[in-house]
Amino acid sequence: MSASPPAPQSRPRVVNVAFWCWLGAAILLITGGLLTATVDLPGLPVVFRAIGVLFALAGLALAVLAGRTRSRDPRFRRAAIALSLATVIVVAIISVFGVIHVLCLLGLLPLIAATVCITRPEAQKWFTEDAVE
Repeated sequence: MSASPPAPQSRPRVVNVAFWCWLGAAILLITGGLLTATVDLPGLPVVFRAIGVLFALAGLALAVLAGRTRSRDPRFRRAAIALSLATVIVVAIISVFGVIHVLCLLGLLPLIAATVCITRPEAQKWFTEDAVE
């Protein structure tokens, strides 16, 4: 009789919560960014459009990284955390000047929640354990 390999460890709940929060934040960032890019305001319309496109691209990149994070690759987890923190800082700075759509600001809440969830000890343990072969 041969021993069967151990069953793969299921994904912790905090990882699933972080994924869905990242996905919600990505949707809000993409929508808010596209709305910001399409607003026709006098003055500096190129700046408004560029900022809107920047946030839409950040949301798209965040969605891709969140999906890859579920595959238990710690590199994508670190990249998603870094992009989340950078996005929070940039949105906060740009919002001071009032050049941002409210959906981008609302996207910060699930973005922060996802970053907190994915750095919990249960999630860290799941990413650092050797993958089952």
